[in-house]
Amino acid sequence: MERTIIQYLAEAKKTLFSFELLPPLKGHNFDSIQQAIDPLVKFDPAFINITYHQQEVVYENLPNNLMKKHTVRKRPGTV
Repeated sequence: MERTIIQYLAEAKKTLFSFELLPPLKGHNFDSIQQAIDPLVKFDPAFINITYHQQEVVYENLPNNLMKKHTVRKRPGTV
């Protein structure tokens, strides 16, 4: 039976820490995540989280002195 995170934390005998990584940019290979994780494993983190980041808002200056709002998502929502 798998333990829940709450159980895992309650049963810990030492301070737990984790790493948080960004997913690769859209169109890039997932291998970059594996390359980032490999050197971190030796530190024995409790978790390695691949996180999601909110989209960015970019404003474009238009010739009529108005601005146009663009929403840009550079990273995928799930990995």
